[in-house]
Amino acid sequence: MNQGYGTKAEMVPEVTAAANFVSRLLRTRGYLSEQQLQVFRDCLQQALSEHYHHHWFPDRPQKGSGYRCIRINHEMDPIIAKAANRIGLASEQLFALLPRELTLWVDPFEVSYRIGEDGSICVLYEAEPPVASPATNNHSASSPFDQTLNCKNRFLMGGRTSPPKNYLMTVSS
Repeated sequence: MNQGYGTKAEMVPEVTAAANFVSRLLRTRGYLSEQQLQVFRDCLQQALSEHYHHHWFPDRPQKGSGYRCIRINHEMDPIIAKAANRIGLASEQLFALLPRELTLWVDPFEVSYRIGEDGSICVLYEAEPPVASPATNNHSASSPFDQTLNCKNRFLMGGRTSPPKNYLMTVSS
């Protein structure tokens, strides 16, 4: 069992998926050069790896999920802002290039995102966790609720759902 924190090598696929996703969002506007996007992506990967270093638990992926959540909602996420600063992008420019509301969950074995408060949650990266042998599995005493409760699942359990596809809003004067 992994008693300590995850190593940077253990989080490479997840951090790479997250950094690539944010970089693709920036690329869609055509404002940045490929070189700027590469520097941004590399800086974001490094910043995420450093930020998650003591909060990465492959044996308990839900632990630290809220800490690892990247959020843009009326304020720019400081990790994204730090990487953008390295290529000379100010917060105002970032707000113009990225969705106004973005949530990105970076957890061991899964990276998912939601654009907008009521958007659907989409999975960017998913891997099967390694199967632990019974001799190394000390978490049999924890409840199934604890094992599945992460930041994203807590949001979904809160009762908030997206409106149906045929949802129509009318305004009368």
